[in-house]
Amino acid sequence: MAENTDPSNTDPRLTALYLAEEQACAGYVAARKDQIKLAGQVVSLHQLTVEQPRRADYRNALTCLAGRYRAAKQRTITAYDRWVAAQLHTDEQWTGTAGRTRGQANPAGEAA
Repeated sequence: MAENTDPSNTDPRLTALYLAEEQACAGYVAARKDQIKLAGQVVSLHQLTVEQPRRADYRNALTCLAGRYRAAKQRTITAYDRWVAAQLHTDEQWTGTAGRTRGQANPAGEAA
């Protein structure tokens, strides 16, 4: 039996929820990419600081960059939570139940 793929038969509320879910996912992906980029910069600058510990400008830049990385990590976690919430909301509307429960995922990609 073929699936019903006719968009005119889709509930507009469900379509809006899918769109919100996609936008939340895109926000998570953007935040995660920024976090990964900043992590690489922190590692590089840390290596320079280790090689040349007397460079105060390197230490100051590392401190600033580490703060930006921590902020990016928090944005990643927040974006992930929004994405999961959007998924759960869509599931609730789709199934008419409370659906899944929130798991203990590690959205920032850090080792536990």
